[in-house]
Amino acid sequence: MKKGRLKFQRIISIFLVLLYLAVISWMFADIMRRETVVSRSSNVLVMGTNATFKPFEYKDGDKIVGFDVDLASEIAKELGAELKIEDMSFDGLLPALESGQIDLAVAGMSVTEDRAKNALFSDSYYVASQQIIVKNESPIKNRYELTNKTIGVQLGTTGDQMAQQIKGAKVVQFPTAPSVLQELVTGRIDAAILDNAPAAQYVASFSSLKILNSPLSREPYAIAMKKGNQQLLESVNNIITKMKEDGRMHKLLMKHFGTTEGQL
Repeated sequence: MKKGRLKFQRIISIFLVLLYLAVISWMFADIMRRETVVSRSSNVLVMGTNATFKPFEYKDGDKIVGFDVDLASEIAKELGAELKIEDMSFDGLLPALESGQIDLAVAGMSVTEDRAKNALFSDSYYVASQQIIVKNESPIKNRYELTNKTIGVQLGTTGDQMAQQIKGAKVVQFPTAPSVLQELVTGRIDAAILDNAPAAQYVASFSSLKILNSPLSREPYAIAMKKGNQQLLESVNNIITKMKEDGRMHKLLMKHFGTTEGQL
């Protein structure tokens, strides 16, 4: 009787050990799944963006549209996933990647050394430049005349970083590109530094503003992903390459810009 009880206890112990190992294996597999391209349980690819950056991402009524949205839609389609868009502040995009709130940050984001420390970046899909915007009657004619001026920028952008390096400049940060230009119109700032494509789109709505013909930089836009998600990075790069080769990237550029300027 005692031997039978011991045998039964041994079987129970083995069963519990196997159960424990199975649970650990399942947890590990679940973690690995979260690090793959999309969540297999929901089959959703979550794109984070800041929808105040026309023509890359902006609101048309209640819908978020733009070049980056169309690009992300093509990527989701290739991956067999549904695209979900999360609109947030630009400077909140990389933290959202790190926390797992989003899978991709597609937001006209330039690749910089600091950003590359906190995220993986895809191959570039567009080349932008930083532009100076002033009022029509402004005496400012080039970058060298920004010294000791009050400069408006969108928080967290490369324009923000460039303005911080201008000698004597007072840099005022705003959450969106349109809010920067609104402050310029009212005269609260002397100049603005914004990415060229959004600058052209928004300045067209302000007859009192102009863009100086002296770009401050040339910088590539890329898609940001969470550090360690190498599988998603490889998939996105393959899709970008495919889109450039089969003409889809060309069609998107023509649709949103009417030109292929900026294409790599």
